[in-house]
Amino acid sequence: MVATTMEELHKELSEKKAELRCLQDELSTRDNERASDGSLQSLRSMVMALQKENSDLKIAKGSLYEELVNMESTTQKVDNSTSDVDNFSDVEKVKDEMASLKKALQGAFHERDRALQNLSRLKQHLLDKDLEDQEKMDEDSKVIEELRAICEQQRAHIVQLERALKVEMTKQEESKKTINDERSRSNEQIEDLQYKLANCMNALESKDQELLNLQSALGQYYAESEAKERLGDDLAMAREALAKLSESLKVANQGIEISRREKDEVVAKLSQAEKMLADGKRSLQKLEDDNSRLRHALEQSMTTVNRMSLDSDNSVDRRIVIKLLVTYFQRNHSKEVLDLMVRMLGFSEEDKQRIGSAQSNVGKVVVRGVLGLPGRLVGGLVGGNSAGKSTHAPQDNQSFADLWVDFLLKETEEREKQKASEAAARLSHEENQTTSRSA
Repeated sequence: MVATTMEELHKELSEKKAELRCLQDELSTRDNERASDGSLQSLRSMVMALQKENSDLKIAKGSLYEELVNMESTTQKVDNSTSDVDNFSDVEKVKDEMASLKKALQGAFHERDRALQNLSRLKQHLLDKDLEDQEKMDEDSKVIEELRAICEQQRAHIVQLERALKVEMTKQEESKKTINDERSRSNEQIEDLQYKLANCMNALESKDQELLNLQSALGQYYAESEAKERLGDDLAMAREALAKLSESLKVANQGIEISRREKDEVVAKLSQAEKMLADGKRSLQKLEDDNSRLRHALEQSMTTVNRMSLDSDNSVDRRIVIKLLVTYFQRNHSKEVLDLMVRMLGFSEEDKQRIGSAQSNVGKVVVRGVLGLPGRLVGGLVGGNSAGKSTHAPQDNQSFADLWVDFLLKETEEREKQKASEAAARLSHEENQTTSRSA
């Protein structure tokens, strides 16, 4: 607001100064015209000189006229007296002088007429010039008075403008102070705004990142929408298929009700089977404990058998022979049992060829199970009362006790494997039944 008023005052002051310059130029032109009036004064002085010369010429004319009159009077006197003085030589001289005087008089008349013409022309010119100058002077005086009044008004207005300018300058100084204060406050606000702008830029960057994520999501949405349009046709076909399947669903629901009932029965059986499985696990744990105890007892028996086998290589308990024979026939003439009998009873090569069981490599199979019969049955010597008594000792590196233990361990392991396979088959069969019924 203050700046605009100051600019207006400066503009108005410059306009007033321009008007003053115009007035000064006009006054200078008036002065130049006055200088031209000086030349008019010189013309007037020239006219006065011409008038004076005219008066002088008039005086000379009068004098010449008087002389002419005098000369005429003298000529008349001379004419009257010519008759008397024709012989005088002075008459010719007088005539010559009179002729010259007439010529001079005619020239004076001619000069007078020309001077009168010039004088009349100059008088008319001076009258016209005086009238023009008088009118111009009146107009110039009026214009000068108006210009002086305008100058006075402009000076008064300039004084007022200078006072207003001083007031505005003081106001401008105050406004500068206030503006500086406001500028300092605005600088602080700008710093705060810059800090906020930095925060906003960081937020904007995060928003840009979110926008990129949204654009990627939008692209996925467009892809999904296209897929949705493609799936629309599939949905129509699926609805038709659904209408067809709804009918079959009713039938399936009925079957599901039946299967649910069967499932409940299967769940009950499964719970029973789980109980049986838990019982089986407990029995298995018990068997493992018994097995560990039997192994410990077997180790003890092995130590005793090894001690006893040193003296009992040539004797065999008949119960062992009975057990071997029973096992041989139970296993449908098993070759392994026959090989064991050959090694335990110490068959000769001839006996081996007879029974068709001659082998070069024996004692490869080692069984880690335990048979129900205790190892203590292997032992003491039986004399000639033994039915399977043989006088031939085994020719292998293994003792009779080692062969007997291998046989018992192998038989026990086969029994345990058979039981475990039967239990696993039974559990798998029950699980298959439960899964098929639940499906």
